[in-house]
Amino acid sequence: MFKKIDLYIIRELLPAFFFGITAFTAILAGSTILIPLMSDASKWSIPIQAVLKLFIYHLPSVIAFTFPMAMLLATVMAFGRLNSDLELTAFRSAGISFFRLVIPVMFVGLVVSLVTIVFNESIVPKATHSAENLVQTFKNKDTPTLKKNINLTEYDPEGRPLRILNVLEVENGHLKGVTILEYENGELVRAIKANSGQWLPGGGWEFYDGIMHNFTMSDKRKAILIEFKKEFINIKSNPIDLAGREKFIEEMSAKELRKHIEVRKNTGQKFGKELTRYHMRFSVPFASLIFAILGASVGVRPQRSTSAIGFGLSLLVIMIYYILLGISVGLYEAVPPVVAAWIPNTVVGIVGLFMLLRASQK
Repeated sequence: MFKKIDLYIIRELLPAFFFGITAFTAILAGSTILIPLMSDASKWSIPIQAVLKLFIYHLPSVIAFTFPMAMLLATVMAFGRLNSDLELTAFRSAGISFFRLVIPVMFVGLVVSLVTIVFNESIVPKATHSAENLVQTFKNKDTPTLKKNINLTEYDPEGRPLRILNVLEVENGHLKGVTILEYENGELVRAIKANSGQWLPGGGWEFYDGIMHNFTMSDKRKAILIEFKKEFINIKSNPIDLAGREKFIEEMSAKELRKHIEVRKNTGQKFGKELTRYHMRFSVPFASLIFAILGASVGVRPQRSTSAIGFGLSLLVIMIYYILLGISVGLYEAVPPVVAAWIPNTVVGIVGLFMLLRASQK
């Protein structure tokens, strides 16, 4: 159960943490999103509405990137302020050790790490996938794309088929010869056959000139037959998916990436780099916990009280960390991928623990 001192430290951390997310997101969004986006918009004639949508799609990946950075900045600023106002001295005079003051910091760092993992799994891949699909739409708008005999299966959370889609031909987003089987709890409930269809930019498909069979659960031998001229079905997959575009690693969740690695392994392809990136899905978020410890140790050093100095120190540490991260990606052939993925955390963690021990002795 939290004590007053824990809540006091946490209240000191949170405003600086959210300030860090806002500040770092603004900095990174300008350099990593806007500049490439303006280049793509000019090159592929992307309209302003789509540019804004792409910007929003790319924001989650940048925000997730800033969580560890914001955690470091928050602890540097919070403990710098406590130190400069002699509150740390007062705590120690009351018999409260520096290690005890770091406990709520470590708790917040752990929570941020777990939130980052969930954020990376539930939001970032979907947003990145949507952004890439949208860009591909403009890249391929003047290039005829013809695919034949396309099959796509969607599954429910239990792993049972939810919808099976077969298309005889897909060309520039237009479908010919469509057959759809829809299931509920693994039971066939609807079969649709349409002569043609098309993707709606807002999401979903429209099918034309078809027949729909609705099966009753009570009697599988009976079906309600409906002829239609136009029918809308909310199928999330778009023409890019149907044409078989392979997802980039950034578009995959950890579960999807693991399956991708298994495919490469079973087909005799190299997968060390992909496996390293898989382990980084967990190591990088836990940098928030490592940075929380390091930031507290840095914050108690003399003349570290200003936000400008804290911001600069955070940028320096982050730069070193991501340089190590880049080196680690290239080490997957020299060391086991799981080791390569955790090298930056290990190095920074050892430095942080060393500085924590020194700070506790003062």
